[in-house]
Amino acid sequence: MIPAQRQKPRTARRVSWDVLRVVAIGCVLLHHATLTSVSSHPDLGPLPFTFPMSMGASTLMVVSAFFACASLNSGRPGQFLWRRLARLLPAYMAAVLLTYAVQRWIAPEGWSQLDGRDVVYNLLLINQWMPDVNIVDFAYWTVPVQIAAFIAGALLVKRLRGTKLRVFLWALIVTPLLLRPLLDHSHTLFTIYNGFALHRAQLFAAGIAIWLWHKDRLKTPHLAALLVATLIAQAIHTTEYGSTLGFAVLLLMVCAAAAGPDWVFFNPIAKPITWLAGISYGVYLVHQQIGTVVMDRMHAVGLRSWWILAGFVTSALVLGWALTKFVERPAYRLLTQIQSGSSGSSPRRSVPSVLPVSHPRTALADPLTELRLAGPLTAQLR
Repeated sequence: MIPAQRQKPRTARRVSWDVLRVVAIGCVLLHHATLTSVSSHPDLGPLPFTFPMSMGASTLMVVSAFFACASLNSGRPGQFLWRRLARLLPAYMAAVLLTYAVQRWIAPEGWSQLDGRDVVYNLLLINQWMPDVNIVDFAYWTVPVQIAAFIAGALLVKRLRGTKLRVFLWALIVTPLLLRPLLDHSHTLFTIYNGFALHRAQLFAAGIAIWLWHKDRLKTPHLAALLVATLIAQAIHTTEYGSTLGFAVLLLMVCAAAAGPDWVFFNPIAKPITWLAGISYGVYLVHQQIGTVVMDRMHAVGLRSWWILAGFVTSALVLGWALTKFVERPAYRLLTQIQSGSSGSSPRRSVPSVLPVSHPRTALADPLTELRLAGPLTAQLR
């Protein structure tokens, strides 16, 4: 038992963050089901509608950065990093194996060219640095990017304070823009730029800035300037101006959630919202490639339109729930107990909370953003 004086009061649930996460993951699902899957496999269409807005994943990145700051503010960067790895990696590894198995044995012949070597490099999180390695699912590029960001946060949290931190936020936004013209002239720089997804660094800057503003450590005009710069960088990197406008609206919603008050008008449906938010990471890991295979198999038996769209979403929810319940949470419980045991104490909460405020999940990023560097490299990346 932890002595009573060492226990901290549990943060009250704020439904606003759950709503944001559900809206964002919903945008990801609809975008990939109605646009990405059909673009890759035109025979699946037409679907009843197309959702072209690639903005949900970017919002999840911002939310993740916001809550990473909240966790790091506790002054335990080592514990923060261990808990993030304990949450991210087991579910990711299970999803890689499952997605490979589905593409290898359930998808039609010729669906993918994956082999055992590809799986190994994906599991080791080094596939992004090797152009000859196939990616099991493009969505998975976000995992090494998140890990790199969390490691950087744990290392820099005690070194970046005050003015240094504010300069760092601007550097996250401006530096990738300055590097873009140089990418055609240096293969090494191109590999580093793409491997670390520097064209998404502005999302971390936005999340950190909103957290500082939320803690009254950043003035509103400075926050506004940083968010405008974030949107400009987003538009330049992606050339998706409609999606950038949609992302701007979601950024305002993040600011509203951070500033409070809570969105209590969602309380009547808080339970399903909380459940969906709690399985969002699992849903993301299994939704794209597996969901597209599900659509193809349903199409093969004569189902069309709304039916195969429903199949995509349903498979994501069911498999995401299973991955969360049977892999992510048990592995997190085990690994955090191991960490606590090595320091001679018990974990305060062994099962990962579904509450984003007190125990945020990793953010997700659009698996296509890696392939959307506008400019002379576009054809090479596609």
